[in-house]
Amino acid sequence: MYFLIVEAHPRPDHASYGTVDGAYVSVFVDSVSAAAAERNALELIAGAGWHSDELDAEPRWIDRAELEGNAASLERFDQACLDGIVATFNTWPVGAPDDE
Repeated sequence: MYFLIVEAHPRPDHASYGTVDGAYVSVFVDSVSAAAAERNALELIAGAGWHSDELDAEPRWIDRAELEGNAASLERFDQACLDGIVATFNTWPVGAPDDE
């Protein structure tokens, strides 16, 4: 299973455009390679009406054991095992302060 985080912004035709400025999208992808995981994640994000800006980090291989003690991540990992991919959009509103 690969895990990656992508920064994304809603496209103008998305229902949240104008109220949501962006999101860090956490994605679990059951894939044969990091490149395929990245491609699948970006396709899912685009299909949801979002523009992907950049990867927060390269896709990394993750074992289920690494997630012990984190119920939410274990649930997403297990769901990705069944569905092939799971994405969580952690959004912030327009006008939110930068963390930089």
